Amino acid sequence: MKFHVLTLFPEMIENAVHTSITGRAAKKGTISLDTVNIRDFSVNKHMRVDDYPYGGGAGMVMEPEPVYRAWESVAGGQGNEEKKPRCIYLTPQGKVLNQTLVEELAMEEELILLCGHYEGIDERVLEEVVTDYVSIGDYVLTGGELAACVLIDAVSRFVPGVLSNEESSQFESIQDNLLEYPHYTRPEVWRDRQVPEVLLKGDHKKIQAWRMKQSLERTRQRRPDLLEKNRPVTAAFFSPTGGTRKAAEIFTESLTQNPRYIDLTRRKLRKEKVKFSSGELLIAAAPVYGGQLPVTEESLFSNLQGESTPCVILAAYGNRHYDDTLAQMKKRLEKRGFICIGAAALVIPHIYSPVLGKDRPDEKDRQILRRFAVEIKKRLEEGIQEGFSSVSVPGNPDPEPKQMKPVEKSFDKEKCTNCQACAQKCPVNAISQETLEIREGKCLNCMSCVKVCKAGARGYDCSQVRQYLESNYSQPRKIELF
Repeated sequence: MKFHVLTLFPEMIENAVHTSITGRAAKKGTISLDTVNIRDFSVNKHMRVDDYPYGGGAGMVMEPEPVYRAWESVAGGQGNEEKKPRCIYLTPQGKVLNQTLVEELAMEEELILLCGHYEGIDERVLEEVVTDYVSIGDYVLTGGELAACVLIDAVSRFVPGVLSNEESSQFESIQDNLLEYPHYTRPEVWRDRQVPEVLLKGDHKKIQAWRMKQSLERTRQRRPDLLEKNRPVTAAFFSPTGGTRKAAEIFTESLTQNPRYIDLTRRKLRKEKVKFSSGELLIAAAPVYGGQLPVTEESLFSNLQGESTPCVILAAYGNRHYDDTLAQMKKRLEKRGFICIGAAALVIPHIYSPVLGKDRPDEKDRQILRRFAVEIKKRLEEGIQEGFSSVSVPGNPDPEPKQMKPVEKSFDKEKCTNCQACAQKCPVNAISQETLEIREGKCLNCMSCVKVCKAGARGYDCSQVRQYLESNYSQPRKIELF
């Protein structure tokens, strides 16, 4: 991340940024700081950059030409808007900096920060170069330098490599619109004050529950305004072989530090009714089978009930195409009381090929999903004020069911230990518990049974399908977002 700061007082920026964590990051080259003294671009022989305001009034106003020249020295005066770096003017008139905006800015490769002084900057140059107006709070400072340092510090924390593993694993205050829980260290007793007993027992589930309770209580007491914005996130996924689950977890954990997961691959959980309020968010994820949703005995997601609840739908497929899956998911969930505010089609490893979707989602995919998570956070914030809008997705929401050609499967009874794992883990109850034979009429061809069979008694031959897929769909597809 490159930070360019246009300022009259570069030493203020340099002294602050070259200290502590950001200082270490600058030394490592993880971030870079370029301070540009606006006074160096003065058109006045006395190096003045300000003048009296038209219309009268107290104070002085910074002239447009020196500011423009300083900006041009960094941005290159490019006329192409797509290449022009984001230029942020620090001003009380801007959008108040919050965690979502911080995460969004951290996705940029470089930022230009413009620091005003005196009574401000000539409006004409602001209209010419500024892309974002940002405030760090509803109060006035003598200049934008301290605000720029705050923004640099906050954004740098999200730049990969700035924080150590220990630091980056810490819960980010405000990340979920919750304040942090209390922290304790040695000694165990200090001035008759005891460390809470739950933290001394080593039971991580109880510790996690205690910390969440403390975060909620502390936020309720100190920042009830934040608690109103806190939105619990649940990811409900159907994932017989784990690929869809992995993709859903990557995206969900970019949204929240405290997700809840519902594994709809388990038949028992598909029968449990779950209700969601309008103050929650659902992430619904499913694999693509032949371009459609998998067919289960009870329609997938039919046990979920929303109350104008925003949701994001994810279709995970093995690099061929997702066809009608997103459209099916959207219609099904919106009938159940959800509002689809976002959707994504993701590539995951294909169960029939070691080539298609290999190692997906990869690091590039993760970056895209992190950006999408920030976009969803923005849609949620806007939805609170303006109401949620349903996105459009491609495909037919009511396609004719496809008859999937069964893949030839094998079952070696000599190797079978009768552990029943295949029958118990089959997501559609297609394996007889008595004979362990597969009922083809129910089978999804998901090959979950092969994956869970530790004895190696189950196998399958998909050589013809694999050859067809690899001959026609080997070109890696990109994530599609809506």
